[in-house]
This record gives sequence, C-alpha cells and structure tokens, in this order.
Amino acid sequence: MAIQAVVVVGLISLSGAVAVRMTRHGLLGRWGWIVANGVVVLGGILALAFALDWAAWLTAALFALLVVSPLALLDRARVAAQRGQWQKAARLHEWAVLLHPSPWARIGLRLRRALSTDGPAGYVAALRRIEATGSGKQKAFARLMLAHERRDWDGLLALARAQDVDFSEAKPREIRALGELGHLDEMVRTYADAEKWLLPQSRQECTLLVFAFTGRVEAVQQLLDGALSAMDDAAKAYWIAVARLGADRHDEVARATLRRLGETGASDGVRRSAAQHLQRADLAGETVPSRSEETERIVERLLKVSSHRLRGQQDRPPLFKANAKAHIRGFLLLALIILLALLQRYFRY
Repeated sequence: MAIQAVVVVGLISLSGAVAVRMTRHGLLGRWGWIVANGVVVLGGILALAFALDWAAWLTAALFALLVVSPLALLDRARVAAQRGQWQKAARLHEWAVLLHPSPWARIGLRLRRALSTDGPAGYVAALRRIEATGSGKQKAFARLMLAHERRDWDGLLALARAQDVDFSEAKPREIRALGELGHLDEMVRTYADAEKWLLPQSRQECTLLVFAFTGRVEAVQQLLDGALSAMDDAAKAYWIAVARLGADRHDEVARATLRRLGETGASDGVRRSAAQHLQRADLAGETVPSRSEETERIVERLLKVSSHRLRGQQDRPPLFKANAKAHIRGFLLLALIILLALLQRYFRY
C-alpha cells in the first residue's frame, strides 16, 4: 500500500512541476494544460482516498492519457511540420486533440489541416478566419502570424511587443524581426534577457537567429546538422546564406543562394525572406556594421555553450535510435504491462 501512495505523490508532484513550467515559459494555451494536470492531481487524491489498491495505476493512466501522450503527439507533429510533412503533422495533431481538446489545440489543428490540404494559401485563409471570428487573444495571435507570413518585419515587431500574444509565440518572432531589420545589438540583448524563459526548442531556434544574423557560419551549420536538423532544406539554405552574408557582404555563394530562393523558393514566405534580405544587404553597404562589446561578449558565450553541448552529444552515444515505430512499441508495451497488472490483481481475489 505504501508504494502506491509514494507513486501517486510522485506523479502529483510531477504534474504540478509540469504546470508550473508551462506557466513560467508563457506557453500558448497553457491554461488547458494546467487544467489537464489539475485533473491528474485531483484524480490522484481521489484514488488515494477511495481506491488505494489501484491508486498508482489510476493516476499513472491519467497522467499518460492527459499529459504525456498529447504532448508527445504535438511534438511529433511539430517535427513533421518542420520537415514539410503537412499531412502527417495534421494527423498527429488530430490525435493529440482527441486527448487534449482545448481551444488552442483545436486552432492548431485547423491551421495544420489548412496547410495539408490547401498549402500556404489555405494557411493564410485560416488565419484570416481566426482574425475575423476568434477571441481577443486568438485575433492577436492570427495578426502576429499573418505579419510573419507577409514578412512585414516592422509590423511583426510592433505586434510581438504589444503583449497581446503569449510570450512563447511573441518573443522568438520579436528576435527574428530585430535581426531581419538589422538591429543586431538590440536583437542580441533581447535574446539574452529572454533566454532563461524560452522553451528549449525556441531557445535553439533563437540561438540560430543570433548566430545567423551575426555571421557565425560554422555555428549555424552545427545547429542545422544537430538540434535543428528537422528543418526543411530551403530554410537551411536560407539561414546558411544569411550567416555567410553576415560575415562577408561580398560572399557570392550567399548572394546566389538568396537570389535562387527569391525566384524559386517553395513558398511565398521563403521567396519574400530571401528577396528582402538580399535587398537590405545591398542597401546596408559593402562592409559589415560593427557591433558593441556587449553583443560580442554575449555571442561568444553562446558559442562556447553551443560548442560544449555539441561535444557532449558527440562523446555520449545514444542508447537507442528513437523513431515513430519505437514510440508506438513503447506505448503498446506500457498498455500490456498495465493489462497484465490488472489481470493479476483481479485473479488474486
């Protein structure tokens, strides 16, 4: 009996920690996740009070069903979307919504479906419908995303700073807009102030922005080969070209890449980004602008952290290679273990 109570208390503590983490990082739709974790906590307390023999199993099942599974599915959907696998992303997101049917999760599903069926044009149309019919927060989010799609960096910067959109969505786009507009010192300071509050994935993406706009080509390549390897080929080519041009305004390889992406990029967003960046580079002059000592110190610190993390990953071989089939097998194994435990408990009586 004691072990049941210990497991339940551990899961309740874990649920509380997850809810606090989501609040701390300003996650979009965090109130839905707080409710889900609250249900786990309440279920654990009730199980301890009325079904102590089954308390650990019941609480673990709630935690897996309401928290772990939808988060894992949404993460897989994000990776699939980065790779341009829109139908797979929409399918995974749909499964996640079945377990976590919050308003923000359903909005995400609408956008995934629009991309998978009608491409970027459908995505923009879906955002405009949200802007017209959604709640105040949803309208602000749609306006932010539409400005990003238009590559309206001045508008994006203003919307990201308006504090109408949750931190996890607004801050990375503020950093991107500052970099695209050439405000590099301000971009680096903004990232340094926000770094500890960003989610791990957003932190990696913002680190890429800092390295690319400050011309750290090798660091950008390492991120694209490692933590951000799921990014599609056009995006990788864009960021490498931005980094090369940030290091040398006369880099003809970078200029040729941006011209090619501006003419034949797979999406309107990529074509606009490439054309605008090349135009701004021409207007900025032939020499790379100098940066403040504070900016250089921050970037050097980030380079050391990134290099240390990369060496750690290379020195530590993976215990297993994770893939979709491995996740499915893991879930099936967990279900089998729970079923065997239930049968054992039943036949004991």
